[in-house]
Amino acid sequence: MNEKIKGILESHGLLRLGTLDSTGFPNVRSVDFANDPEDVSNIYFTTFKETNKVKEIANDNRVYIVVDESAESIEELAQIKYIRGKGEAFQVVTEDEAKRAMGLLLTKYPFLKDLPGDPSIMSIYKIKLSEVAVTDNSLGFGHVDKVTF
Repeated sequence: MNEKIKGILESHGLLRLGTLDSTGFPNVRSVDFANDPEDVSNIYFTTFKETNKVKEIANDNRVYIVVDESAESIEELAQIKYIRGKGEAFQVVTEDEAKRAMGLLLTKYPFLKDLPGDPSIMSIYKIKLSEVAVTDNSLGFGHVDKVTF
């Protein structure tokens, strides 16, 4: 199952990240992400330090993610694979992990090297997944396998 999760993470371009605001209301936004090829339960993303998601994660680091794609036909829909998962997000603080995470992100999204401004206004986060639901319509519409880490 980990290979299927890894394949989905590597072949899909956006992650929908759900956080909770200070009132407990969910916020969802899309982020560029890269998975740790050695541990599918670890996902990295980078963001400007002053974003609402940074403030929300500092207040409550529980997150929910969806990595999916759209279909243009019933035949495509019948083959879609996607994941939903819950976990916790942590700011990457060690230089070694930050370099590794940025290497993974830049490999997947080379254009990130052209982000405006000084890199010091950015933060890198790791999402540590605790549970993932893998939907694989090729095994039947709505077929779901659950994985706990």
